[in-house]
Amino acid sequence: MAEKFILVHLIPPDQRPEDADNELQELVALVTTYGGATVVKIMQKRDHPDNETYIGKGKAEELKISAKEEKAQVVVLNGIVKQGQIFSLQRYLTDGKEDVAVWDRMDLILNIFAKHASTAEAKLQIELARMRHMGPRMYGLGGNELSRQGGGIGTRGKGETNIEIMKRHWREQIKQTQDRLKKLTTEREKQIARRKELGLKTVSIVGYTNAGKTSLFNLLSKKRKLVENALFATLDSTVGELYVPSLNSTVIISDTIGFIQNLPPQLIDAFKSTLMESVHAHILLHIIDISDEKREEKIEIVEQILADLKVENKKRIFVFNKIDAVENLEEITYQLHQKYSDYNPIFISVHNKQNIESLIEKISRYI
Repeated sequence: MAEKFILVHLIPPDQRPEDADNELQELVALVTTYGGATVVKIMQKRDHPDNETYIGKGKAEELKISAKEEKAQVVVLNGIVKQGQIFSLQRYLTDGKEDVAVWDRMDLILNIFAKHASTAEAKLQIELARMRHMGPRMYGLGGNELSRQGGGIGTRGKGETNIEIMKRHWREQIKQTQDRLKKLTTEREKQIARRKELGLKTVSIVGYTNAGKTSLFNLLSKKRKLVENALFATLDSTVGELYVPSLNSTVIISDTIGFIQNLPPQLIDAFKSTLMESVHAHILLHIIDISDEKREEKIEIVEQILADLKVENKKRIFVFNKIDAVENLEEITYQLHQKYSDYNPIFISVHNKQNIESLIEKISRYI
């Protein structure tokens, strides 16, 4: 049986109701991807989060009643929340019991990543991001416990506090994980360098999660990588080959992790080694779901993340996918072509294999 989730979203004064609803719906999609079931959705207007419980005592009491009535196992706060706030709210909801977990958005995404990771590199990246994010919560410690002094085995000198002991252990664990990850990253860098030495051209597929990146990768590379109708189905950067007839040669093509709105910076940093395939590619294919009503907002989100990775000036083609799923196609394509003419847009359907040859020809011209 799927775990039951209660979702909580705080609405700041400047957020439009429809934007708040979209954020909450994406959180529902994340819960579904994790394998959970959303039983309650709570939205609360606040100027700023409560310092102690994030949502305030009145809303915490309402949440406590809902969790008990629905027999919910997890509460997710749709934001990046301070560890002390999570600890305080969980303690309030459980009265010392451990039957309700409190996560923030980062926790939920990390737990999804942990389920989907298959390579050693992805697992280490997730482990590193989890350690950086959770900090003291990994040890079951809250605000009061952190200030107490420790003594005895494992301490370094009299009067060393629990937080000092914990921080030292935490730093050591992070260093060990970074060292292990660095070895794998070095190997990936060597592979990229070898391709450059051989004169191989590289194309990387990027885009908002669930836009059809992996389906396009499979079609171009003739691979059979698993395709799921879920957020973050792809975590590991996968590399294949695409033969381009007009060049009479092969180019390297890669599929990478999908992006979402409010993707925590810690995750972008943790997955930089995976995203290196995009950073070092000659061309980026930014794939977009043309049938998505929020496509233009999602384009901006992906472009901002590319700017964070400092690849915003790299050659890229806007690939609008799923043209088989829209009505008044001619009107939409005209508008998008006008708006994004700088990115040489092309309109395809991976499902029906429409305009795929034109896409390959466009890639060859860019190369």
